[in-house]
Amino acid sequence: MSGRNSAALVARVPLSVLMLALSLVACRSQVEVASVAALAPVDTAALVAKVRAAAAADDVLQVEPLRDAQTEDLRLAAQRLERQGDYRAALQRLQQARVLAPQDPTLLQEAAELSLYLADWEQAIALASRSFENGPRLGPLCRRNWTTLQLVREQIGDGEGSASAQAQRQRCTVSAPVRM
Repeated sequence: MSGRNSAALVARVPLSVLMLALSLVACRSQVEVASVAALAPVDTAALVAKVRAAAAADDVLQVEPLRDAQTEDLRLAAQRLERQGDYRAALQRLQQARVLAPQDPTLLQEAAELSLYLADWEQAIALASRSFENGPRLGPLCRRNWTTLQLVREQIGDGEGSASAQAQRQRCTVSAPVRM
């Protein structure tokens, strides 16, 4: 349709019809904004707190890898930055540490938790999964892995994945043998 024809068409459309169309578009936009605004913001700090609380069960098994001094210094720097609320800088420090120890399951899980703070769900899933694959598959780190996966699955609306992760987390706890 040429510019002259469309101008002629607009001239023939009654003003009331144009106003009605504009008001319908405005209403639709307000509904979309309202439905997005109705979603509660994610309390990422609470998610991280839940992950870390999952590690607090009584286990007879504690597995921690030995780290070199440079890797441990970067890890401690990341923890300081996290306490200051600078999650991106903390994640960068952990990435530097992971260059030195790319398969360290604790570094991977700590990076997953920083990804939770940043609401980077894909990265949190990838890092927690790699941590589990490289880790002891039992004990506190295992529970942190599966709790991360459970909470992220909840956030993305994957109820089945969340329930599966919760069931996997139950298998991480190692109880002391019964002695008679």
